[in-house]
Amino acid sequence: MVVSRQRANRPFKFGERDRRELIVQDSEVALRTINDTSGNAIFLGRAIAGVTVSEPKWQLRKIQYDSLNSVTSLTWAENDISNASTDYEFVWSTVSDLTITNITQASDAAVTVSSAGTLANGDLIVIQGVAGMTEVNFDGSNIYTVASLVGTTFELSGIDSTAFTAYSSAGTVVYGTVLQKTYS
Repeated sequence: MVVSRQRANRPFKFGERDRRELIVQDSEVALRTINDTSGNAIFLGRAIAGVTVSEPKWQLRKIQYDSLNSVTSLTWAENDISNASTDYEFVWSTVSDLTITNITQASDAAVTVSSAGTLANGDLIVIQGVAGMTEVNFDGSNIYTVASLVGTTFELSGIDSTAFTAYSSAGTVVYGTVLQKTYS
């Protein structure tokens, strides 16, 4: 049977290069992502619509891409018994993004935020939307560890930013349980 491209065939539609895509109503699923600088979803969470980000009802995955933005691997968050799980059993996040007000060009890059919230030494973070020092923006692999947190300033553990472009403005620190997970 030949399917016409003009025919609506819910729940599918024709996508790019005649790829069939599942049509999902916004009311049927909740999606959360942390994207890299190319707009690719690196961390992807799915849940039934209406679930809050702090409920343990999310499915979490980490996606890796090649230089052509093609998916090269998909890994799943490990659960409490260290098994990769596709179950809807995880919390997405319980914290808000932090607003960056400055990043130093130093042998130990220091980030200042307007409020540190619940950020703590050892937390894994990503940085997005920085103008000027764009080298720190999340590219899919640069996940930083918070160190030497004092007040609203902390260091990016092991990051020498002396050769980076000077920070000019903007940016957010994204952190939470989705980044603290191990994926396999």
